[in-house]
Amino acid sequence: MSYVTFKGTREGIVITLGNGGWRAMMNELGAQLSRSSAQSFFRGARVLLETGGRAVEVAQLEELIAMLAQHEMTLVSVMGEAHAQATFDQLRATIPPPEAPPEQVAPGAAAEHAPLVLRRTIRSGQVVRHTGPVIVIGDVNPGAEVIADGDVIVWGKLRGVVHAGANGDEHAWVGALILMPTQLRIGHYIARAPEGNRVLRWPAEIARVRNGHILIEPWGT
Repeated sequence: MSYVTFKGTREGIVITLGNGGWRAMMNELGAQLSRSSAQSFFRGARVLLETGGRAVEVAQLEELIAMLAQHEMTLVSVMGEAHAQATFDQLRATIPPPEAPPEQVAPGAAAEHAPLVLRRTIRSGQVVRHTGPVIVIGDVNPGAEVIADGDVIVWGKLRGVVHAGANGDEHAWVGALILMPTQLRIGHYIARAPEGNRVLRWPAEIARVRNGHILIEPWGT
């Protein structure tokens, strides 16, 4: 039994969710997208998600968006159950999509400060350093580290160490779909992960310095 079906259209690739548990469906979707013969076909595709009568929660939709991003695919529309559509509209309204860098980057210092876009997951043991903003379309796993003189945006789960404004810029910020870093630094300020499991209060979150402290707020405020 197939939990996921694909159909190519003029607007993009329609992914239809069938019956069955969410985990089984995500496992099948991941396997389908990871096939060597399919990667070049799906890369850069716009995705229209057909949920049928399935109610998709925020966390599930975030997981699906992150998985698609790992394969350089973008979810642009959700069709089907009203709650699923509302959930997607809520996410889309609060999270500005990351912008790709210009195709031709200016030479010299300007290039050094241009956004660095990484369309992959940063895994444990990997360290990313950049003199400008860093955009990760994927996850930052525990044990991984992202250090940027500018802002840091993670279009997925941020669970590693992140340092925005590493050159001392206290106006830098960190945003993620799921913001659960092991350690978070902005400028000279440091915040550590709380003991136990932190309750995620918003669909996406942003951390910035306010009144001498790093505060976490809903993205879009």
